[in-house]
Amino acid sequence: MRSRPSPRHPPPPPAWSPRLPGWALRRSRDINETETDAAFAAGIALKSLNDLTRVDPAWLGCWRDRLALKSANVAARMLGRNQEGTAIRDAVLLTAPGDDPGPAGKLFSATRMLARRSGITTPFVREVAQLLGMTWTDSLASIPDMV
Repeated sequence: MRSRPSPRHPPPPPAWSPRLPGWALRRSRDINETETDAAFAAGIALKSLNDLTRVDPAWLGCWRDRLALKSANVAARMLGRNQEGTAIRDAVLLTAPGDDPGPAGKLFSATRMLARRSGITTPFVREVAQLLGMTWTDSLASIPDMV
């Protein structure tokens, strides 16, 4: 005798809608967009992105790590280093625990910590400064107060 399949329940509606509300979209393709229009569109995009991250989807950690890798890549270029993103990533991920990942790995570790952190404390700033090879000063100690 066959058992009846359990009734399927529709999935719950997502807490965040991947679509922008109709009022946030431009009504025409007018090329005479003003700075105010552009600022409004950017604000709506940031608001939607903020709503998305507050829902805490399962892939958010991966996305933050990806942004941290891109930030580390840009920071490395600004420092005059020519490492690619894959080399920076591998400097951390392929290094045994406790080993020195080198300057590129430390840079990625610092940007990764910044991407994952929501609050800034003095011990956190001290750890990031150490990863970046910065000397601890009173001005660095005041960063949490400024933030």
